[in-house]
Amino acid sequence: MSHRKLNILIFAIAFSICIISCKKDEEATVTPSLSGTLSFSIPEYVSQNTTWTITPSGVIHPDGEGIGYYWKVTPTKPAADTTRFENGLDQNGKPSDGSFTFTFSDTLQTCTISGYAFAKGYSYTSKSVKCTVVKGGIDNSITNLGLADKPSITVDGIVYPYVTIGGLDWLCRNIADKSAGASYKNCEVMNDVFGVYYSFEEAQTICPEGWRLPTDAEWVAALEAHDNKIAQLMGKAYFNDNNMWEYWPKVGDITNTSGLSIIPVGYAMLSGKNSDGYYSNAQFNGLNEYAAFWTADSVADEEGMSYYRYIICDQPELQLGKADTKTFGANVRCVR
Repeated sequence: MSHRKLNILIFAIAFSICIISCKKDEEATVTPSLSGTLSFSIPEYVSQNTTWTITPSGVIHPDGEGIGYYWKVTPTKPAADTTRFENGLDQNGKPSDGSFTFTFSDTLQTCTISGYAFAKGYSYTSKSVKCTVVKGGIDNSITNLGLADKPSITVDGIVYPYVTIGGLDWLCRNIADKSAGASYKNCEVMNDVFGVYYSFEEAQTICPEGWRLPTDAEWVAALEAHDNKIAQLMGKAYFNDNNMWEYWPKVGDITNTSGLSIIPVGYAMLSGKNSDGYYSNAQFNGLNEYAAFWTADSVADEEGMSYYRYIICDQPELQLGKADTKTFGANVRCVR
């Protein structure tokens, strides 16, 4: 065997021994895991300066000993809002279940809440959830619609500006009456931000006194009064400083010339109500893509179906749809 081949063989053997040794070292240093999965919950949307208490569950020490918890909120919160519980005891040495209480600031933003369960000699397990701080009303979470200077009505403390189109007054905000319908992501704080999502049956009676659902023909007339350009009905809105309507060449620049200030907050699949009268299993779709509104018209030859008008972000027409009167959830604009 040549000297060169011998050197190659020696190097290969040495390399193999090194790999095997490294693998053994890795196997020897594997840290066991705690039992279970960390669980905690918080609403996806909360009001400014809201205080919440989070209680962790789901993680068990294999030997029945205490679990430590570490909590973190980002963007960075004051040191007092970052808490560490060691082996089931709080900072004062008293028994604790690891519950974490903190107060969101008044900044309209999305925060990440992260929890970590740990114990000596075990790898930690963690979970993170996002929560967005919002404020209802005009020029708060929803901005850039020019609503503050319009005439308005106030119903149950909620301000609804309106504009006149073709002899009809149109509300410029989605109805937010919480006596019926579904709140976005089951968070009532969103009612005065996105409006409420109603079944057709609920929509027929939800308008304020003196107002009613617009007919399909009145929706068409409103568009025709603005050169049949859908961009003139759409509001170039921002939600917590994030642009809502994406730009599409077919639609063109959003001008909101009509003043209707339509925003894309999607639609809901309501399913059924629970025993408390809430749509707790409602599914929400189409945020930043669709705006859907009930008309006053039922489908003549299809029982249990009614028409709704909708805008989709990349199409220049006012679309017509039909849906089940009980399980489809759309927003409501009212006219008088």
